[in-house]
Amino acid sequence: MSNENEAAIRRILESFCGDDAGRSVAFHSHYPAKLAVSIRGDDARPAASVMKIAQAMAVHRLAAQGRVDLDHEVPVGRFPATRYVSILAAFDPGRRLSIREICRLALITSDNPLAVYLQGLAPFDTVNALLADHGCGPPCRMAAGFSEAELGARNRVNVLTAQAATRLLHAVWTEPVYADLALALKNNLRNNRIPALLPEHLAVMHKTGSLDGVVNDAGIVFDQDIAFTLAILCDRQADATATSAEIAACALALYGCVKGWPRAPR
Repeated sequence: MSNENEAAIRRILESFCGDDAGRSVAFHSHYPAKLAVSIRGDDARPAASVMKIAQAMAVHRLAAQGRVDLDHEVPVGRFPATRYVSILAAFDPGRRLSIREICRLALITSDNPLAVYLQGLAPFDTVNALLADHGCGPPCRMAAGFSEAELGARNRVNVLTAQAATRLLHAVWTEPVYADLALALKNNLRNNRIPALLPEHLAVMHKTGSLDGVVNDAGIVFDQDIAFTLAILCDRQADATATSAEIAACALALYGCVKGWPRAPR
């Protein structure tokens, strides 16, 4: 990787972060060349719903150990009520969802009642053990769930770094035990950040996260020619809509840079 290409990536990331100490970004390219650049990539930030990736990973790892049955079905009536929008409104009361489907929908739609159910299968210590095993130790941690009482300011105790988010995504992308989660993240319905301005032929395997002042997105952008991981965690943002638009512009600029790199055999 040439110094010029690295410098170009760094300029894009620095332009996004500017002098805003609340913004962190980590970029890792996989092909056509490998490169890692980050700005405040090890700073702890509220994870918001990006933490649902680790939660679903923990459930699937338990399943691989024979401790959870992904085919077990749960009646829709078992899930807690919510005052927020929920995919559960689409199902008849007698409908049953498998744990595999619950994990998928929790990522595809970021549904909180589904995440609350998964917490009963993979409590905080289980998720935190998974984080540590994937190189995301302290300060990264899950210490609050996604129930009504735990949303808002209380949810800020769930912490990740941008670098940690890239490690989680790489595990989902490469390890067979998480293949079903990779498919779910690729079909995320919340596409107003990293994917917003990218060409439609690109796949974007990503998860957003939002709280008051928190604007997050972490994903892998790829096609047959390029692949890069981008994790952006932002806190203390005065205008979430503007930050979301800047995330989209940053992702587009990175794609424009990477697609110009020389192709090499993989």
